[in-house]
Amino acid sequence: MTRFSATAGKVASKQLLLALAAAALLAGCQMPGLTPPPQQTAALPPPAVPKPPPEARGIWIVGSPALRGTIDQAAAKYSGGPDTKPHLDARGTATGFRAFCGGVGLDHPDMVASDRPISAAEYQRCRAAGITLTEYGFGPKRFVYVKDSHMMAVPGVNDFVASWGQTGKPVSAPTTGS
Repeated sequence: MTRFSATAGKVASKQLLLALAAAALLAGCQMPGLTPPPQQTAALPPPAVPKPPPEARGIWIVGSPALRGTIDQAAAKYSGGPDTKPHLDARGTATGFRAFCGGVGLDHPDMVASDRPISAAEYQRCRAAGITLTEYGFGPKRFVYVKDSHMMAVPGVNDFVASWGQTGKPVSAPTTGS
């Protein structure tokens, strides 16, 4: 029969407690390779871009803050009434495209101001929502996309676009971008 001294017993119980504590800590950890990484889905919901109140809706534009000056200059030249005043909600190009491609009608933006061309994924999202659009270029890295369905249906949109003095081009599927 083997006997252990009191100090050896204390050391053994401390080691056992440390081993149990380490096991408890590791039990809460995820080991690499045991769980699959989260997958990103292409079907992102439209962002919560606040819809303007009906009395202040005007022409609803979303998109890049880099185009604020361009939009403000065009709005200053536009002679539409107060109910057709253009408003830019500048929360970024990607956020703007997500809101713009969310659907058609007065609950959705009429235009998106972009500091880059529309990507293939954004185009597909718009097409899936039944949206056809026209692109207007304002120089390098300055684009405004207008929903074709809003040109005649939303008061002021057609006149505002005509005030730019340029022709747009229909948008077809981009070959690059995601």
